[in-house]
Amino acid sequence: MKLPRAAFAQFLSFDEERWTLLGKDTDSLTTSMNPDIETKQNVIGETTTDHKGFNPEVSVDTYAARTEDAIYKNLLDITMNRKSDDESTTATLMECVLDEAVNLSDNKTLTGKAWKEKVTVVPQEYGGDTAAFGIPFNLSPKGGGREEGTVSVTKRVPTFTAGTDGGAQPSALSDTKSSSKSLSD
Repeated sequence: MKLPRAAFAQFLSFDEERWTLLGKDTDSLTTSMNPDIETKQNVIGETTTDHKGFNPEVSVDTYAARTEDAIYKNLLDITMNRKSDDESTTATLMECVLDEAVNLSDNKTLTGKAWKEKVTVVPQEYGGDTAAFGIPFNLSPKGGGREEGTVSVTKRVPTFTAGTDGGAQPSALSDTKSSSKSLSD
C-alpha cells in the first residue's frame, strides 16, 4: 500500500503536552538529512565510502503565526526577543508515520510509529506578505538520540507511547494493526 504524504505527520511542542501539527501553510515539508559522506579512491584503484552520520534539519519555511497554536507564544517570544538560550529554544519534535492521512484523525483514531527528539528552534525571519504574519523557522536535533515508540492521533492530537514492542504500525509497514486510545483537550 502506498502511503499518502499526509500520513507522515510532524508535531512540535515546547512542553510535550500541547502539540502543534506542522505543515498547515505549505505543500512541502521535508526533513533534510544532510549526510556526512566522504568517498576516497586509494592508490590501488579501490573506492571506499566513509559515512559519518547525518546532520538533519527541518525547515518550516511558511509558518503563519496562529494564536491558537501551542507553539505560538514560545515562537513569538524567541523571535521578538531574539532569544538563543537553550531553555527558550528547546522543543520536542515528534515525527509520525500513520496508517492514513493525519486529517482523517478528525473523525477517528489513527495509529502508527513515532520518533521523538529534542530540537533547537531557530526563527529565520519574520513578517512576510499580506497573507499572514509569518515566522519561518528551522529545527535541528540537539543530540542525545531519538526515542522510538508508537502513536495514536485523535483530532490531530498525538499520544506517544515509548518502546517498539507490541505497538501499532502503519499497514504499509506491517500486516497487523492495533488500536490505542488518545486523550484530547
